[in-house]
Amino acid sequence: MEGDGGEPEMWEPLWSARCSPATSSAGSLEDVGDDLDELNALADAKEMVALPEEVSDGKNTLLRALHNLIKDRFKLVITHVHSPAEEIVKDWATRVNESSKTEDAVSFSGDPATPPVIDDTYELTPVTPPTHEFGNVNFLLESSCNQDNGPSVDVEICGKIQDLCTEAKLLKDEPDEESKKLHKAEMDLLSALQRIQEAEESYLHEVSQRKETERTLARQRMEINGLRRQSYKLSDELQDLNEHKLMLEQRITQIKSTAKDHVEEITEYFNKQSHEESKKRQTIEMDLLSTLQRVKELESLFQNEKARREDMEEKVARQRTQIEETKRQRDKLYYDLQDVKEQKIRLERINASEEINRRRKAERDLFSALQRIKDLEHEHIHESGKRDQMEETMARQEEEIKATKIQLQEIHDKNMTEMKSAVKFHEEKLADSKQLLQELQAKYEKLLHDRDAAIAEAKELHQKNKQRGSMTNESSNTEFSFAELQQGTKEFDSEFKISDDGFASVYKGFLRNTTVAIKLFHPQSMNGQARFQREVAVLSRVRHPNIITLLGVCPNHLTLVYEFLPNGSLEDRLSCKKNTPPLTWKVRTRIIGEICSALAFIHSQKPYPVVHGDLNLGNILLNANFVSKLGDLGICQLHPQSNITTTNQQRHHTKNRRGKKCYIDSGEFLSAIELMLWSDVNSFGIIILRLLTGRSQQHIAEIVEEAMEKRNLHSIMDASAGDWPLVQANQLAHLGLRCITMRGGRQPDLGGEAWEVIEPLMRDACLTAGPSQFASFSNDDFTPSCFICPIFQEVMDDPYIAADGFTYEARAIREWLDSGADTSPMTNLRLTHRNLTPNRALRSAIIEWQQRWK
Repeated sequence: MEGDGGEPEMWEPLWSARCSPATSSAGSLEDVGDDLDELNALADAKEMVALPEEVSDGKNTLLRALHNLIKDRFKLVITHVHSPAEEIVKDWATRVNESSKTEDAVSFSGDPATPPVIDDTYELTPVTPPTHEFGNVNFLLESSCNQDNGPSVDVEICGKIQDLCTEAKLLKDEPDEESKKLHKAEMDLLSALQRIQEAEESYLHEVSQRKETERTLARQRMEINGLRRQSYKLSDELQDLNEHKLMLEQRITQIKSTAKDHVEEITEYFNKQSHEESKKRQTIEMDLLSTLQRVKELESLFQNEKARREDMEEKVARQRTQIEETKRQRDKLYYDLQDVKEQKIRLERINASEEINRRRKAERDLFSALQRIKDLEHEHIHESGKRDQMEETMARQEEEIKATKIQLQEIHDKNMTEMKSAVKFHEEKLADSKQLLQELQAKYEKLLHDRDAAIAEAKELHQKNKQRGSMTNESSNTEFSFAELQQGTKEFDSEFKISDDGFASVYKGFLRNTTVAIKLFHPQSMNGQARFQREVAVLSRVRHPNIITLLGVCPNHLTLVYEFLPNGSLEDRLSCKKNTPPLTWKVRTRIIGEICSALAFIHSQKPYPVVHGDLNLGNILLNANFVSKLGDLGICQLHPQSNITTTNQQRHHTKNRRGKKCYIDSGEFLSAIELMLWSDVNSFGIIILRLLTGRSQQHIAEIVEEAMEKRNLHSIMDASAGDWPLVQANQLAHLGLRCITMRGGRQPDLGGEAWEVIEPLMRDACLTAGPSQFASFSNDDFTPSCFICPIFQEVMDDPYIAADGFTYEARAIREWLDSGADTSPMTNLRLTHRNLTPNRALRSAIIEWQQRWK
């Protein structure tokens, strides 16, 4: 068999017998085709023709075989493949009917002169009924000539056919799964063959197109070559014309030189010739340009065709590669099909015992599955019971939730009722508070009236003080000129400024070989002059070792000159400003005693007390030996002793003159003097608690009180102060709370109850405190311990300060140093130097005290 292109089919060697597609459509009959080769060998030169059930469909095939084979005296074997009825009755009537129909179908001849003769008809029907995979196969054999050899050959053929049918039966009995796989492999093989045929047809079509393209390119190449030759020819003609023109011009020049008489005629003649030559040349140039344009177009077309040809060649190469790949896939499918057949045969030869074992194993698996199903049923029943139980539990919980919601609603209603009652109660209380506020407003107006009266009285007293003079006032109020102050501060340079507030600025200066602090009040301040006069009046009559000493004044410029205290304020030291070392608990205990001493001293002044009014850590200054002194007495006022009342019942909040919060007790509203004295004691209590804990002022009382109640005071104490004795700390904390909260009744008297607590604590801290110092400032025989020399135990006449910070009688300390001692008489610590400084402030205080008690 040959294809359309005249080339032999590549897949023809795969089949062992020539047969029509109808005989090979079922892939399972390939083995039948293999055995037909043996039939051909037995029948010598026989040729086989396969016909379908309807012979009219294979008429042309049969006529072609008769025409081509019978004349060559070949034996002809007609193989008829048909599908009998779905159910064949086992009686000869049906079989004879089928056979007669077949004989009638093939009893014709295309040529009446040589009619075929059918001597014997052999029919073999499979024993088992046909299935959907295999039909009944009948072979009708007819010999056109050589009838003597027919019967023996037919018997052999029938035997072969019987074997083939037996093999077909075995194929039929394959498991469905193997049949499906085999059928799928056959379909894949047929599909591959179909794709190969389509690819070959496409390849042949592409080859024909490529040949046509080559012929077109050859024609275009010939046209381009012709146009090129024509362009070369036109170029040569153009060159000849140019040479001829040049020759004519030379000729004209010669004629002009030889025949001047006929210049015009000759010129006209040659101009005419030149004009004709120019036209001719232009025509040739135009033809040449058009030819060149055509050549360019043809070259472009040639390049396009060349590119198209290259694309075509690439496409053909790809298709050839695809064809080769498809052929390889076809061969692979064929060999896979052979492997499937071999595997099928091996599966058929499996021992029956293995099948029994597999069946038993399957039965065991089935039994296990059934047992598992029973277990799952039991689990399902158990889970159903649990689910019912959970549903019952959820139902109970829902009932409980509903009951809880009802209970919560009742509680909510009850709370709302109580809240409304509380709101009503607070509204009533607010109304009472408003009424109390009105009463307090009335008392405040009365206090304003009392204040005005007190101011008038103070003015009278101030006038009297101006008329009075004493040696102490004259010695302490040294007047400085403003020029001295400017020189001592370098024109009040900002580098010397220590502090600044709304009333005054403080500078560090150097006057008369002494470092001093200069306080310059702002003249534009409304209260600057009044504060200046009050501070001068207070410091001129109040002298104490723990109150800052006023060295002089400059009244024309509202300037005060104080002793300079180099260690700054207690606030800065407590917060360790500028990385200064923290104060020890001994120093803090001594400072508490010094502040208590100073406050008790000014509160006991006669004929009227002095109050500070703004006591805080920022107004407590420290000298070089960390001796504390009260400063900023500018807001203090002098009040008569008779104005003090003592009525302390309920606690209320108020503010002092600088806006600091403090606590007052109201039942009967306090007088102005009592409020200011109370404020000093309250502030002193806050200072004790701050030195004890190192914390800020905010909520300090509540924090310490809570720690005391929980017996956990050590947890809030300032660890930087060292190992503060817990007993002393508890005593100081209790005293501070009494000064603030007054839970035991009235505030403690600083010169009595408070000093009785502080005095032994100072002694334990290795600080000297005279017996019963400030025990009763009303006692005329009382001598302050600070006036007594620690060595002579007598009132000092000429006090001097040593390097340990204590004040001694000049003669006593000099004798101590002259004896060779280099330690402090009080602390037994080594002195840093042997210099002595006169304590003029203490000397003035001693003189004033001596004059008062004479």
